[in-house]
Amino acid sequence: MTIIEHLEELRNRLFIALGAWIVASGIAFAFRGRLLDWLKQPLPGPEGVEVISTRLLEPFLVSVQTAAFAGLLLASPIILVQVWGFISPGLYPEERRWAVPFVLFLVIAFAGGTLFARYLVLPLALPILLGFLGTTVTTFLSIGDFISKMLLYMMVFGLLFEMPVLGFLLARIGLLRAHLLIRYRRHSIVVGVILAALITPTGDPVNFLLVAGPLVVLYEATILVVRVSQRRVNHE
Repeated sequence: MTIIEHLEELRNRLFIALGAWIVASGIAFAFRGRLLDWLKQPLPGPEGVEVISTRLLEPFLVSVQTAAFAGLLLASPIILVQVWGFISPGLYPEERRWAVPFVLFLVIAFAGGTLFARYLVLPLALPILLGFLGTTVTTFLSIGDFISKMLLYMMVFGLLFEMPVLGFLLARIGLLRAHLLIRYRRHSIVVGVILAALITPTGDPVNFLLVAGPLVVLYEATILVVRVSQRRVNHE
């Protein structure tokens, strides 16, 4: 294929991926009320905490933001199929057989990471953030700021959980080796810790560790997975 043909294929696949995301987001928009209630559940309780809207367009923008995130989850299989379809012509036939595992496990990993954040990290983090003054004051949370933080946590953990899956697949097709991850372990962990500090909305160590801890564990898990993948390739 010529460069022009590659660019045309990329454009077509981007249109398909974007179209799938828009359609899925439209479907999620119809359920925005339930999605927002689901995102508000980790709050410690109605006593002393109220979620409010302070700007005219905030309810609409929050609804779009929530629907877009849910739409990304729903459309992720189609988006990943388009990614694989674009890169697969450059792979060997034995490498192309990883198309189904590539799509399936990345979708599962991303969904698992978002659910891990929603059901474990956030229910632990929010009471700590909101409990410093106990019930002596009533906390008013902007719905826009609150939902943005929730979705940011869920997006970050969704991407982190994809590290072992990507490591396994990249090792299978010969693009990644464990010794590279080990060599740059310190650099990667330092960068990850810095990102965790930027993502964490406050400076308290508990919430920082809730992000930095899983990041380090998943990096070490990726090294282990890449080693296992390399051994299987060598035995085949």
